[in-house]
Amino acid sequence: MSNHANYSSSLLRLLLLILIVVGIELAAGGKRPVEIPDELDDVVDDEEDEAWKEWGKRSAPPVKFDPPPTDFSGMDLSEIQAEMLKRHSGPAFGFVKLRLGVRRSPDMVAEIAMKWTKVLRTGAIEANFMGVDISTVMFTMEKGQDITEVSFSHL
Repeated sequence: MSNHANYSSSLLRLLLLILIVVGIELAAGGKRPVEIPDELDDVVDDEEDEAWKEWGKRSAPPVKFDPPPTDFSGMDLSEIQAEMLKRHSGPAFGFVKLRLGVRRSPDMVAEIAMKWTKVLRTGAIEANFMGVDISTVMFTMEKGQDITEVSFSHL
């Protein structure tokens, strides 16, 4: 009986070992590592998308020159500003008047300017603000086209 128990125990251990090995193979997905041959002359690479093909090429010139109107008398202020911004391409600067009647020290104005600079950087707008006096902040922008993204109506 002891031989039969030894044989059953050995058989059970062998079966358990086989199950563990098979389980490991299944857990690994039965995948073998991908082997890439050194000879790649016959491989066709046609997976490039259109954006990749256009990368690095010069952009097409503007369609045509659209000169500004010669007579601004029939336009209101917002239309004139819109016409000016259409053709603006370089750096821009401006001044912001802070709310009147609020007492501020020069340090408070510098802190406000620093906060505005950080807030606009979170929106990917490159602008620098600096205090001019206790009620005025000056800003400079490298890309003048971004000026339409900035609204000072809440100050």
